[in-house]
Amino acid sequence: MGYLEVSDLPSGYGENVLMLLVQSCTVLFAYWEISSAAQEFLRGKNLILRLASVANGFAVPRVVVSPSFYTGDWYFRGVNPGERYRAELGWFENGEFYPLLCSEVVDVPPDKTWRWVPVRQGRGQGAEGVSFVEAVKAIGVSSGSLSRH
Repeated sequence: MGYLEVSDLPSGYGENVLMLLVQSCTVLFAYWEISSAAQEFLRGKNLILRLASVANGFAVPRVVVSPSFYTGDWYFRGVNPGERYRAELGWFENGEFYPLLCSEVVDVPPDKTWRWVPVRQGRGQGAEGVSFVEAVKAIGVSSGSLSRH
């Protein structure tokens, strides 16, 4: 049985996808893949990646960058803890932004969430703080999903 070599992995899957992930309470990470057909369609257009703050059903662009097709990822540093964001990949034409891809909305946790999570206390017990990892183990929450016991 042989090992999988890095050279055996495809460089892409021919799909159009834009993902936005929370790295920390102040940093978001976006990555994308653009199919050959979409790249052909975008030829001659300036690719734009926007980070938009989302509130009350509205998305307001906060950061606009112009990466190359082949970059494939971008870090957004200095985002505000506790806010909601989405990424948009597209182009400007005649002063209007045309999105090709939009990520799902992500919730950036408040700054305090990343340090300590309070534990539910029973009668007669004092309130204690536990580390985030201990809280995940105790309540079964990880990566935004709930596990069923």
